[in-house]
Amino acid sequence: MGKDIENPNEEEIINVHLLEDFDEPDDNFEDLENPIDDGFFIEDEILDEENIDFYEEPEDTQEDADEVFEKKEHNKRVGNIIRRTILIISIAIFCFSAYKLLGILLEYKQGNDIYKSIANNVENNNDDFEGNINGEDIVVPFKYDHNALLAINPDALGYIYVPSIDLRLPFVQSHDNEEYLSTTINGVTNSNGCPFLDCNITGGMSAMHLIIYGHTLYSNEMFSKLHSYSSSDFYSSEDNDKFFIYTEDKLKEYRIFSVNYNEPISATFSYNFSSQSSMRNYAQTQKELSIYSTPYDVSEATQIVSLVTCADGGNTRLVVQGVYVGETTISD
Repeated sequence: MGKDIENPNEEEIINVHLLEDFDEPDDNFEDLENPIDDGFFIEDEILDEENIDFYEEPEDTQEDADEVFEKKEHNKRVGNIIRRTILIISIAIFCFSAYKLLGILLEYKQGNDIYKSIANNVENNNDDFEGNINGEDIVVPFKYDHNALLAINPDALGYIYVPSIDLRLPFVQSHDNEEYLSTTINGVTNSNGCPFLDCNITGGMSAMHLIIYGHTLYSNEMFSKLHSYSSSDFYSSEDNDKFFIYTEDKLKEYRIFSVNYNEPISATFSYNFSSQSSMRNYAQTQKELSIYSTPYDVSEATQIVSLVTCADGGNTRLVVQGVYVGETTISD
């Protein structure tokens, strides 16, 4: 039985329309062979010229980057200037310090040379001095010429000899306690100065209490080595408990009875006692102030000598005190 052409089924009608749609070209469909011309993207490439501005860096962002770069360069320049300035200042400080240090060392050398020259003039090291004090034989490794010292400076009173530290120095007395702080015995301005007897003491070498001042120096000269007596072990070593003073034609011996520290102004620096008993009371007090015990009796003392030098950066004074035990005459 044949099909009715006038009434085709619905499926055939739909297929016919699909074929017609496929055969007829769409004027609105673009050429697929050249999609790049139509504003499409291929593999993430930008194809639309209207969107190019979207990928350009904003103008204000570029200005901010330039400003940051300029600030970094400015900070770098400032940092370099500061570093160079610090370096120049450091070099200047170093040079100035080296100059000052050199000046100090040269001054010390000058002072040391002066006192070596003095020693050559007043000491005769070719002969020992031999004597006897209170029945004890005394040997000093040089002879002393008092007239030679007076020829150098008429203010000279004598010559100190401390055998334990080989201290050999002249000492003077002036009209004040300032002159010889920075003046050597031969009149040269120098930080070594010269040991001196307190100007307020009357009676010269016959006074009951002789206070002799001398510097402590970084060069370890003048009275610097007296600091060895801060140790009781040093004091207790054989023959370290004595010192001598040459004056005129005599050699006087003293035994150390007290080593103490004091303020620059204190009763330790008392002088011109009105009586021998008051001096002995003073000596007993000083013995009790000693930083370690000593065997010498001062109840019958007739004269004491205090060797004084700076301690603790100049804030205090080290005082090494000896009691007179006897003397001998110097003969040619």
